[in-house]
Formats: sequence, structure tokens, C-alpha cells
Amino acid sequence: MPDYNLDQIDKKILSILQQNGRIPNNKLAERVGLTTTPTLERVKRLEREGVIKGYGARVDPEAINRGMIVFCSLRLAVHQMHTLDEVCEQINQMPEIQACYHITGDSDFLLKIVVKDMPAYETFMHDKLTRLPGIERIYSNVVLSTKKENYHLPIEEEQDDG
Repeated sequence: MPDYNLDQIDKKILSILQQNGRIPNNKLAERVGLTTTPTLERVKRLEREGVIKGYGARVDPEAINRGMIVFCSLRLAVHQMHTLDEVCEQINQMPEIQACYHITGDSDFLLKIVVKDMPAYETFMHDKLTRLPGIERIYSNVVLSTKKENYHLPIEEEQDDG
């Protein structure tokens, strides 16, 4: 795991950008207490080092007919590296899968899937998930409603003692 050596200004920049990735550089500089050039240099460094992974718009799934969310656990029958690699490669080709986590416990993968509705999920299961190599078991959990969804990571900033 890389050591990024983030100082308090870097952490403040990250915290602000998570809240508003479109903040003008002069406003960001003002909020972190620097001039615009060093602030922009810090942001560019954070991007270059991979601390900032990217920017994007959060789209309402209902607006694009993807209002049903399913969390799906997959268990492999055999744990061989080539099977893991093949499953991951195929999962990466499925746009319905928003996230895929290789996990510990009773399952091997946890997927976040977005589809239009239950018939669309049934088709997705039948045509794609069940065709993945080496799958022993598929567990599906349909989201009834979202009570909290946060994309912001908690960033510890040291407090001034003065």
C-alpha cells in the first residue's frame, strides 16, 4: 500500500473536493489558505499520484431507468487463480455491475448491480451471472429503499489547539 504523506492542507483539499468537485481553484485556494498556484499544484499532484481517482456527476438511477439495486454474493466452486481472473474479466464487461468486491466469508464476491426492474434482473441473472465460470452459488439481496448513501470518505484533519 503506497504511503502518500498527505499533510493537513492536502487533507483539507480532498475534503472540500469531495463535497464540491467543481469548486473554482480560487475559491478552493481561499478555503485552504493558499494562493491559487500552489493550490492547483497540490491538486495536480494528488491527481498524478492517484489519490484523486477522478471526477464525475452522480446520476439519479431512476432518471435513466436503473432504479432497482441488487447486492449479489457469488461463491465459486473451486478457488483457482485462472477461474478468479476469468470471473473478474467477465464481470468487468457487465455494465449492470457497478461494483465488485473480492471478499472473505461464505462468498467470494459481492456485487452491486443496477437494473430497471425485477424482470430485467431475472434476465441479467439468466443470461450473464449464471454463465460465469465456476459459480457454485448466487445469493441475491434486493434493495427495498436507500436510507443512506455517501460517496465521501472520512478524512481526518488535525484540529488546532489554539
